[in-house]
Amino acid sequence: MTNSKTIRNASLVMMFTGLGASSASVVLPLLRDQYHLTYDFSGLLLAFLSVGNLAAALLCGFLPRFLGVRRTVLILSLGSMLGYALMLLTGIPLFLLLGFLLIGFGKGTSLNNATVAAGDAADDRTGTVNLLNALFAAGSLAAPVVYLVSRPVSWRLPLFILAAGGGVVWLLFQAMHLDPAPSSAREKSDTAFLKDRHFWYSAAFLFGQQCAEISVTGWLVTYFKDQGILTGIFSELTVTVIWTAMLIGRLALAFLIPATSRLYSLTLMSAASLVTYLLMLLSSNGILALITLFLFGLSISGAYPTVIARSNRSMSNASVGVLLPVGGIGAILMPYITGAVAEQIGIRGGMMCSLAALAVMLVFSVLLKRCENEGEEK
Repeated sequence: MTNSKTIRNASLVMMFTGLGASSASVVLPLLRDQYHLTYDFSGLLLAFLSVGNLAAALLCGFLPRFLGVRRTVLILSLGSMLGYALMLLTGIPLFLLLGFLLIGFGKGTSLNNATVAAGDAADDRTGTVNLLNALFAAGSLAAPVVYLVSRPVSWRLPLFILAAGGGVVWLLFQAMHLDPAPSSAREKSDTAFLKDRHFWYSAAFLFGQQCAEISVTGWLVTYFKDQGILTGIFSELTVTVIWTAMLIGRLALAFLIPATSRLYSLTLMSAASLVTYLLMLLSSNGILALITLFLFGLSISGAYPTVIARSNRSMSNASVGVLLPVGGIGAILMPYITGAVAEQIGIRGGMMCSLAALAVMLVFSVLLKRCENEGEEK
């Protein structure tokens, strides 16, 4: 498979993964209404999504040593299809948890392997990773549209469509050239990144970023609806607003903004994310809240792909298999913390928790910059 075909297939994987992974938060209010779920349990569902994402990233980093990349990916990428199929068949809480866990497996597998495959094939890794994440945002952007179009037919139809989308991801990986041989001999020495301070600063930054992004996007619809800021179809479209902003930001970084621009600064992204998110929480007017939400999405859009592309010089399944799970711990903790706090003091109080995560991003962006400056001086 040529480099261009690898990037094309990886891009399609990211787009369908965005649709499936982000739809989990879109269908959460549907599941809450259908099965009378509490804030607490809803937060646990989002946490299980992130647990699956973290576990898959770890397994994709180390299972290829024994099974080969191809077999590992084809097994784990079935998660999204099976997860939505499970929700389609039953509303038993245990199976709902398993469903979100499996969707997380599918997300983590796709993010890890599409990023590594396209990154290896690309001349401009930072631009390509931003492009991949822009297409992930495009798929996420389509999530509420798919839901709103299919929901009036039957509440089960969105889940069926999302299960089919998970099947498409599996077929795309099936068509890709993935190494079938175990890689233990080749990757035994691929652990130098573990001694790199810059790598661990990147992981801490990603922890804060994932805390904020996953919790905010997961609870967004519920927040706007329960606070009465937006009602009905307009609350569902808040996911479209934030993913439109992320899509625009990532496409701009991939194609329009030079790599030397200050807009690539993680510190600038972090500070802007913190300010715009705080303004959103302080907004009670629907239009003003949507404007600040859009600005928040634009501010945080480039943080994830930029820090991954700059995390270490040699991108591999092992390094990405450590980096994404460390960040994924935040994606597990914050959605549940948000739900638990919301159960006690209300959804606005729960959403305030993400301000701490954005502060973590800001602190480690400064440390990363200092580390990079020290490296240039040497």
